[in-house]
Amino acid sequence: MHHLAYDATTLLLGTHVGLYAQSPARQPKRLGTSTFDVMGLAHDGTRWLASGHPGDGEDLPSDLGLRQSTDGRTWSTVSLLGKVDFHRLAASGRTVIGVSAHDGALMRSQDGGATWSTLTNPGVFDLAIDPSAPATVVATTETGPVRSTDAGSSWQRLAGAPLVARIAWTGRTLYAVAPDGQVHVTTNRGDTWTARGSVGGQPAALAAEGDTVAVLVADRVLESGDRGASFRPRLTGISS
Repeated sequence: MHHLAYDATTLLLGTHVGLYAQSPARQPKRLGTSTFDVMGLAHDGTRWLASGHPGDGEDLPSDLGLRQSTDGRTWSTVSLLGKVDFHRLAASGRTVIGVSAHDGALMRSQDGGATWSTLTNPGVFDLAIDPSAPATVVATTETGPVRSTDAGSSWQRLAGAPLVARIAWTGRTLYAVAPDGQVHVTTNRGDTWTARGSVGGQPAALAAEGDTVAVLVADRVLESGDRGASFRPRLTGISS
């Protein structure tokens, strides 16, 4: 499993063998028939965006570029087919930013993914775009989070911010999880942070929707309904 995302209360799971949906207290089920390797996954407010590699029997290049879907079941190519495999994707409105797996290039589109430019990469590990202000981006790096107010053209260190690995933005709240599992929250775009609860281990994926947070840790997905203060298992016995 590579990615988590929420569609209302349904949890979407980006895996090596397709995109799965898991309703509360139910077993995950694959959406559609495609078994493509979902290496990147994001939502721009109206559609799902993904990247990765084709599944068994799919006559496509090894790098899928940017794909789009309105329902998570059927997918079409937007751009970069055969050229790029994004392992990190973030989107808000017409702005899409991704990190190419092959060369680590930080790439940005401001027309919904149709055309792209390459930006200076400050060492992005994970990134999130403000849903209400697409020019504001926060990214995690090995030396701490950085912020851009010009859609990734330039970056500034967030002084005093905790070292975090995974981030997810929902509404005004940006959730982040440190390498040791400590959850942090900011509601002012990273100026100040509040420590919440802990998931007890290294996060492999993170998703948030309102006050609800899901974190993939080892072989289970832990979920919080109180803004990351406490967690309980939502899925167990899975692999990352």
